[in-house]
Amino acid sequence: MRHKTLRKKISLGLIAAAAAASLAFTAADLRAADEIKLGVLSTGGDHWPRWIAWEQGFFKEQNLGVREFQTDSIAKAVQALSANSTDLLFPTNTEGVIAAMAQGAPIKIVAGNFTKALYDLITGPKYKKVEDLKGGTMGVINLESGSTVLLQKILLAHGLKYPGDYDLLTVGGTPARYAAVKKGAVAAAMVTIPTSYEAKEDGLNVLTNISKYLPDYQFTVIAGHTKWMESHRDQTVRFLAAMIKGQRYLNDPKNKEGSIQAMIKHFKVSRKFAEMAFKEVVEDLKPLRNDGAPSIKGIETVINLQVENKGLDKPYPAAGFIDDSYRPEALKRLGG
Repeated sequence: MRHKTLRKKISLGLIAAAAAASLAFTAADLRAADEIKLGVLSTGGDHWPRWIAWEQGFFKEQNLGVREFQTDSIAKAVQALSANSTDLLFPTNTEGVIAAMAQGAPIKIVAGNFTKALYDLITGPKYKKVEDLKGGTMGVINLESGSTVLLQKILLAHGLKYPGDYDLLTVGGTPARYAAVKKGAVAAAMVTIPTSYEAKEDGLNVLTNISKYLPDYQFTVIAGHTKWMESHRDQTVRFLAAMIKGQRYLNDPKNKEGSIQAMIKHFKVSRKFAEMAFKEVVEDLKPLRNDGAPSIKGIETVINLQVENKGLDKPYPAAGFIDDSYRPEALKRLGG
């Protein structure tokens, strides 16, 4: 009888020990997930690598707990990053962070994202060519955003100047701009792929793509708060490793199905539009680099445009806006 009691006590002890070990392991796992507060600007096709990083577990693989804070305003996104209310910002249009850095904001670009702008110019049914937009109102996210600058670049190439030949109306990000054109509240707007596919199917016109006017253009980047990154170097490197892995995944043809599923889930589009986006963006435009490096030439194009539009007082050197010390460590973590 004593032997049975002893065996029972030993068994219960082993079970209790195993349970305690399991709880300790779970707690350790939770502690290992280092938090990153990520600013997320609007939503569009350039978010694709981040969607993939979520779906493929690349953040979890790097022991990161990423909390996202989304806004349609580049001014609010940059303000939050400058105040370190967020730690990193992705994706952010390059113009916004460069303008802030030129004013002394404690921000640096640490990696590139899309090296070609994914914007199409959509219009109401009656506008058959860009010149037809004279006298119309264009829907924009705000007056200073990169998409607004790109819109003005297209219009100017067709002889339309601002102010004078058209008006600008602030309506919001890509979904809001698309809705405004569809309702007839504005004549035209820039929207990202694949929203332009939906617009065309709804009877709107897609007149042109900005890449025809600016073949070398650093559309979006990854940026961070300088002091936070310095004091959280390993977390910054791990985040870049996850994002670069997401970019590489998207670039690899064998991952086509996984990439399409990520867009369907996160951008709420049909499979048809997701497949069209993969064809145009990944196979044709090829805007992502496997090393995550920002394009100096593309950033110079951004800077020159800002100078033209009075967003910057002079053409600053592109390298001054970049801290490229984290990305090589991320590549090393990925094996090169």
